[in-house]
Amino acid sequence: MTSLPDFVDDVRRRERAARHTDSLVLTVHAAALAALTVDRALGDPGFRWWSIALPAIVYGLLWVVVRGRERATGMGGGRDGFGAAAVIALALALFFPLSFIGVTMAGVGTFLGIGLVAIGLRRKSPLLWAPGAALVALCPLVALYTIDNHVAFLGPAPGAVVLGLLTAVLAACAVRAYVVERRVLVGAPAA
Repeated sequence: MTSLPDFVDDVRRRERAARHTDSLVLTVHAAALAALTVDRALGDPGFRWWSIALPAIVYGLLWVVVRGRERATGMGGGRDGFGAAAVIALALALFFPLSFIGVTMAGVGTFLGIGLVAIGLRRKSPLLWAPGAALVALCPLVALYTIDNHVAFLGPAPGAVVLGLLTAVLAACAVRAYVVERRVLVGAPAA
């Protein structure tokens, strides 16, 4: 017989797995980073006005999907804070006078990474905060063209290559999270 706190933790773990929240978060972030990668590879890597709203779009989309799933399945959406994150990101994008400078200097990927780190630390999930930390560390180097200037062996667009590799890492983490969630749902121990 297990103790009540162990039982409650197991129920929470199974509920999170049933909602597929970790894999959903990583998949949406990977798609956003893929859009940034394509934009960087195809066009002038300068500032794009749509990119300043990308974090708000990501967290707004997560909020809509979680609420839609809640209505469709009847299972609660949890307290993930996607709606609050979307509102904060949108307010910063629209009303904060230095948002243009922040996005230009740090890159949009940095702000997506900060969101992943915050969600991962809140959930105590290294599968979320570790790729978020990689985004926070590498995206400013891409935004400031440090990668382009010092890693020329990666080809004509080293910044796009690094963003592509980060996108692949996020996609791999999303697949890993999905596999772990499926194992939890069938009762196998999560590896």
